[in-house]
Amino acid sequence: MALVGIRTILPGLGPSAGPSRIAPRYVPRKRIRTPVYGYASRTSIATTVSQREVDSLIPSLEDLGLQAGDDVTVAVSGGVDSATTLRMLCELPVNLDVIFMRNWDPLLSESPSSRADDPSYSFSYQSSNTKSGCQWEKDWDDVISLTRSIGISQDKVRLVDLSKEYWSRVFEPSINVWEGGGTPNPDVDCNREIKFGALMDHLPQHPRHFLATGHYGHVDHSSGQSRLMRAKDHTKDQTYYLSQMTESQLNRTILPLGKLTKSTVRQLANYWNLPNANKEESMGVCFIGERGKFGDFISQYTSPPNTQGHIVSLSGEVLGEHKGLWYYTIGQRAKIANQLKPLFVAKKGVGKDNNDILVVPGKDHPMLKCTSLTTDKFHWIHGSCPTEMIENDVERKINVQDRYRISPVFAKVREMNDGTGGVIIDLPEPLLGVSPGQVAAIWYGDWCLGSGVIRDTKCLGQESEIER
Repeated sequence: MALVGIRTILPGLGPSAGPSRIAPRYVPRKRIRTPVYGYASRTSIATTVSQREVDSLIPSLEDLGLQAGDDVTVAVSGGVDSATTLRMLCELPVNLDVIFMRNWDPLLSESPSSRADDPSYSFSYQSSNTKSGCQWEKDWDDVISLTRSIGISQDKVRLVDLSKEYWSRVFEPSINVWEGGGTPNPDVDCNREIKFGALMDHLPQHPRHFLATGHYGHVDHSSGQSRLMRAKDHTKDQTYYLSQMTESQLNRTILPLGKLTKSTVRQLANYWNLPNANKEESMGVCFIGERGKFGDFISQYTSPPNTQGHIVSLSGEVLGEHKGLWYYTIGQRAKIANQLKPLFVAKKGVGKDNNDILVVPGKDHPMLKCTSLTTDKFHWIHGSCPTEMIENDVERKINVQDRYRISPVFAKVREMNDGTGGVIIDLPEPLLGVSPGQVAAIWYGDWCLGSGVIRDTKCLGQESEIER
């Protein structure tokens, strides 16, 4: 792979030379006003930034665990976070190249005619309500525009097609969970299997060749053990999504945005006049994007239930019908006609055919307050359970999240003795709306220890006990 950087542009210089000069450094006006854009307008971001401030925001080699002359491949998605990551790394004496992933192929996965004669591609999706955030061609064009604006030679920019890997390792397993009544987290699976799995396999297998992404988090390489740490901006921290990475993956990963806030990233992107500086954030499932009616989208890939599913109350009264368990998740408001109080989903897959949905009145009903949960085999990032750490947590540093962007809560964790490798997580402060199939991640302070898929939950007011 051809790399760009100081040794490419100035071949006579050694690896200790100055910053990576992929192009003459662009020097914008010393102070630039950040325009109002998208979601930022709600927080009235209108600040200025100076050259000195910019210099102070760029991480050092030591901050990232790098050495002068290291090779860094930057995974660029077309969004502002990865774009800013790339531009920041241009200031460091490292050799850079760029990679873009195509992980969702609409022709393979959504076009009813593209594979009509191929039984191995039997699923299709067509809906006038589709709002696909995928648009990989547009994102790829944005990557080309970005790299050209920075001055990166186009032979240092490449696209890899991982759509088949995404389909088999992430999407199909998620469909199985949705169909069975759980609520999967494809984004966690995508990071483990694709971004830091299949994509990293495309990199030269050299210990000083790193993958950089625009995730909000930090990899601390200073302790002799690569540790996944929370980002400075806790409202954007994405270590939950990275919680099933392995230590070997972390050894070759750098996350340059870990000590920045989202608003600062926007300011830097505008300071450098990056062409996608004001691009809106992508939403929805990883690489699939937003869908007008997500339940209808998933229905195209599931088998129809053998029996009609019903929505039932605690007393067993049938309140309505539903089209599939995947249309609902625990804690979600169930829109049912002619009800005096709002009703919320408490259990899925109940009834004699395991196809009914139990609803309860009020979003703070005891049946929605989870006090304990168990997981399937727990993924410990560093290979094994840190038993002494979790059993002797006198400082109450162990904290848990069961989904992204919720406040972490203190928890007591212990290993299960049933041979599954799962854990029991007791929650002195109950969590609302915890769903089997989701991922429960554990931190020690800001240090992410790993995560596991939730198998079962115990809530206030629930008579059945979790097996211990």
